[in-house]
Amino acid sequence: MINFTSDLHLGHANAIKRRPFESVEEMNETLINNINSVVGEDDELWVLGDFAFRINTDEVRELRRKIKCKHIHLVKGNHDKDYTGDKIFESVYTYKELKTEYGRFVLFHFPILEWNTGHYGSVHLHGHIHSDGLYNKENLGKKYCDRFAWGHDVKNSELGLRIYDVGVDANDYKPVSIEQIAEMMKLEKV
Repeated sequence: MINFTSDLHLGHANAIKRRPFESVEEMNETLINNINSVVGEDDELWVLGDFAFRINTDEVRELRRKIKCKHIHLVKGNHDKDYTGDKIFESVYTYKELKTEYGRFVLFHFPILEWNTGHYGSVHLHGHIHSDGLYNKENLGKKYCDRFAWGHDVKNSELGLRIYDVGVDANDYKPVSIEQIAEMMKLEKV
C-alpha cells in the first residue's frame, strides 16, 4: 500500500505551539506511533517534506529508525537537509511524479497553482501549509476548470479539483493512504 504524509517537524519545539502536544518528545512519539499504526512494514511511505527540523542528522536517523516501514521516500521540504547520501530514506527528491493504479500523482512539498496533466485529472499532493483539513474538504467540492485552467482546455468540465494537503495537521496526525485519497476524490483505477 502507498501512504503519504508531510510536515511532521520531528524535533521542532515551535511546532507544538499549534498542536495538541505538551512536549516535543510527546509529539515525536505520537507521530511515529501513528505512522506505525497505519503503515505496514512493507508498505511505501512518501513524506512530502519537513520530516524533521532543528535536529542533527544522527537524531533524524534515530527517529527514522523508530518507524517500522522499510520503504520511506522523502520529497524535500523547506526545512529538510539534503539527506541524499545519508541513507536515511530509500530515496530523496525535490519533486516526484508517481504513476499509480489511480493515475499520475504529482508530489511536491509546496501547493502549486497548476501541475503536470492536472487538466487531464492527475492528482497533486502537497504539504507545507499546515491546514486544519477544511482546505481539503473545500477543494473536494471545487472543479478544476473553476480555479486553475488558465491556458488549458479541460477535457471534462466536471473534473474535480484534485489537490490535497497530506500534512499531519490536516489528517488527524496520521498518514493518508492512496486508497483513502482515491475514495475521497472518486478516482477510478486506470
